[in-house]
Order: sequence, then C-alpha cells, then structure tokens
Amino acid sequence: MLYALLEEGIQPHIAHVDHGWREESRAEALAIEKEASQLGCPFFTCRLTPKERSEDEARKERFAFFARLAPAYAALLLAHQADDLAETVLKRVLEGAHLSRLGGMREVDAQFGMTIWRPFLSLTRPEILDYLQSKELCPFEDASNQDPAYLRARMRTSLFPYLNAQFGKETRRNLCLLSTRAHELKDYLDRKVAPIPIQKGPWGSLCDLSGLDPVEQRHLLQKMAALESILLNRDQLDTLLTWLQKGEKSKIYTHKTKKISIDRGRVWIVFDPSTD
Repeated sequence: MLYALLEEGIQPHIAHVDHGWREESRAEALAIEKEASQLGCPFFTCRLTPKERSEDEARKERFAFFARLAPAYAALLLAHQADDLAETVLKRVLEGAHLSRLGGMREVDAQFGMTIWRPFLSLTRPEILDYLQSKELCPFEDASNQDPAYLRARMRTSLFPYLNAQFGKETRRNLCLLSTRAHELKDYLDRKVAPIPIQKGPWGSLCDLSGLDPVEQRHLLQKMAALESILLNRDQLDTLLTWLQKGEKSKIYTHKTKKISIDRGRVWIVFDPSTD
C-alpha cells in the first residue's frame, strides 16, 4: 500500500505497532523505520510489552496507538485485503453470528474515533503479491501466518484450500459478497430502529421494544448491549428475546456488573453495585 500511494503522488505518514511476540519483529520495525526515512515519510512506532493476549485485545492495543495519532490526519489507511475479509466472514458464519452481524471490515468505516480507509479490500493476496513482484519488492513474512496453532493460519493453509477443492471454485469472493449483503441488512435494520429512542443516562439504558418485529427486537437489544459494553452470546440473547416476545414481567438477567431487566417489552440495562 505504501508504494501504491507513492505511485499516486501521495506521501503518507507511517505508523507501525510491534506486538513483541516474535524475536524478528524488532528488526522488522527498524527496517521499516529505515525505509520510511529513505522515502521521506514521517514514521511513528511503539513496541508493546510481550504478553499473552487475545486477538481482540491485541487489536484494541494497536488501535489505541493509532487513535493517539489520528487527530492530526484525515484517515487511517489499512492494507486489509479480500482474503482477510473472507476469513473474518467464514469465522462468523461458523460461530453462528446473526445474519446482520456476518459482515466483516468495510472499505470506509469509523471506529475508535477515527475514519478508516481500506483501499485494498477488493484485492486478493495473490494480486498483491504479483504487484510486489512486479516492483521487485520483498514483503516481510510473519511465520505465525503459517503456524497451525492459530485459527487464521489453519484457515489459510488448510480450510480454504479444502473448500475450494471440494466446491471446484474459489470461495473467498462469495464470502466477501456475503459480507456486503450482511452490511446492507444491518444498515436497513439501523434505519428501521432509528426512530425508537434509547434513553441513556449515568444509571444505564432504557428502551421500549414492545410491538417490534422479533428481528428488530434482536437488533435493538444488541445495540443497547453495545452501548453498555456488553457482549451477549447467542444463548443469552435468545433468553432475553424469549422474555420480550412472551411479554414476561420483572425478569432479570445479571451480566457481570450489569443487570438487564425485562418487563412487558421494556428493557433496562443498569449498573449493579452488588457485583462490582
């Protein structure tokens, strides 16, 4: 992406996060810094303390660094490509995510208070490698991308080749299309529930979901949970939705430090000091 931008006469500023998981990552960071200097591109980097962390935790730390730089720039550009998107979508399909939640990353997005652009999202990994070869550029190879200890590595080296061989066709493009359709559904549901107010205060959130279609109730309940930094699994969500659709009275579900109360179609999510 750096060299594609330079070809278009755009000189980007470069931000690099070294997670410190691999011994060679420090040398890679130094090499990137040297290349940025040679190209005249301002360079920002940080090295995280090596520790065990989930993919989601690592992502949050990485984006926290980008967010500190973001106010000075129009957008954060990321080089995610179609293979990354297909892997995300397939993972969500197999995890049983709701239809409106199957969509992966978008070409233009807003997260963590930043505008994010992903100009390579329609390109496949082989297409990008062909470009690098044509420019005689050598990418860094992250050994963990081939390590079967990691789910995404198993998907790249085993699962996708197997699926393509069995179907007799390339499956990644169809998964990327599924992401687009899922985002269309999510955007539609966002518009449908937008007129329904969620009252948000220091005590939590309140919303009346009575009279809504079950699909709309699910979508709005997930939005309320997200506002309160609650991640509901499928069983938890289904339990709450059953209470809603039956018009149950005074039902309470405790989730860590929050209580979710269901009463005749109304939902309260409040902080519960007894669980703090």
